[in-house]
Amino acid sequence: MQCNIYDWDSSKTISMPMEQLISLVASINIKETFKLETIKCFAIIARTQLARKLSTYGGIGCEKHKGHIICTEPGHCLELGLPKIEIGENIIKAVRETENLIITFDDKPIKPYYHYRCGGSTENSENVIGSRITYLRKVFCDFCQGVDDEEKDKFYTLEDLERLLNVKIEKPKNVYYNIRGIFENIDIDDQGRIKSLYIGGKAFKGTEIMEKLGLNSTRFNYMPVRFLISCIGTGHGLGLCITGAEEMAKRGMDYRDILNYYYTGIKIEEMELPEQDKPLKGKVIVLDPSSGEGDIYEGKGINNLREGEINLSIALETEKLLKQKGAKVYLTRQGKENVHLSDRAEIANRLHPDFVITIGQSTFQNQSASGTEAYYYREDKEAAKLGNIILEEICKRLESQNRGLRTADFYMLKEVKCSTLQLNLLYMTNPVDADKLANPDKIKEASEAITHAIIRHYSELGN
Repeated sequence: MQCNIYDWDSSKTISMPMEQLISLVASINIKETFKLETIKCFAIIARTQLARKLSTYGGIGCEKHKGHIICTEPGHCLELGLPKIEIGENIIKAVRETENLIITFDDKPIKPYYHYRCGGSTENSENVIGSRITYLRKVFCDFCQGVDDEEKDKFYTLEDLERLLNVKIEKPKNVYYNIRGIFENIDIDDQGRIKSLYIGGKAFKGTEIMEKLGLNSTRFNYMPVRFLISCIGTGHGLGLCITGAEEMAKRGMDYRDILNYYYTGIKIEEMELPEQDKPLKGKVIVLDPSSGEGDIYEGKGINNLREGEINLSIALETEKLLKQKGAKVYLTRQGKENVHLSDRAEIANRLHPDFVITIGQSTFQNQSASGTEAYYYREDKEAAKLGNIILEEICKRLESQNRGLRTADFYMLKEVKCSTLQLNLLYMTNPVDADKLANPDKIKEASEAITHAIIRHYSELGN
């Protein structure tokens, strides 16, 4: 597979095979002198990161530079750019021997966090990034014990702490602190003079300290002016511990053992590559035909048209077309019976789809009202983009009036936890619109318009 990379320095597109790109990315993060099984872990980690950007797994490539899988812009996709180095034989071998392998959880590529040394145990994700991720659970790691971390000790003065932490540290007055192992058991008289204390476990009178240290009096105070902060481990502690992985490799464990140890409940499997004739592969879409039989709010139109029957026919036809284009499609109802709003929202939320589209029709007392309109919940920018494209496609195909895209607080728009759109396709109470809704060929055209709009939407996002 060829990958398009936006090169920040030259403002040009670089195209290279995915495995070559993975070799370069791995070269940034891992030493050529590491054990082969450790390097294999990084080859798979790099490939997993790229897989997350592919349309087959719901990715949109580089968010800043459309049409590119990644970029070299500082602070964005590849923070260190693409190294202009000769790739070592071990890295080439590791990439070749793990070809197409990625790490997945629930059939999707994971976000493969890693760090240099955990110091004894990795971390739970909620303690670092604030959210619980099932595959990022704490594991105890004795594989990286005994390693001396570089620059683990740092010294800070009081002024350093005030500046770096943006705080004001008040200097104590007439307050005496016990500092375990240093200053302890301090006895002070009513005038604030030190009568006796222990320093380093040895008892002294206040007068002795005054004489030995050359102090002006026994009324003295103390506080640290320079602090040593010593760290154990290097990095945030999430996911793979590089030092531990290297030790596991030295003990004869392979890359599968290592990755399964540091990432909980994952699978290591072949990556699905994009297919040109299935542009929606990897997308999960829920179609929500509103107002089934028995819904008191079901719309009734000219010539005994029923909203629930029309919506279901559109949803079933659209489902067929979307599946042909590679999408996974689910319906909130398969038959005529009505499904309660809360149950429809629950179905959608359980599936974690990329998009939910509720299909409905409009009615009005005045038969002159006609056309198609769409609704989205405020700030749902992706729904707004798709809504405009669907309106454009449907109104062109069905020669329908475009009544525009609007924000609304409808139940499904508010309660579904992903981008959600409500499409009101034509007016059942308008004679011209009603004829179209009663025509199976027009139903098929509407479904084709919705499908084409969804393909356009993801194409324009850079997939």
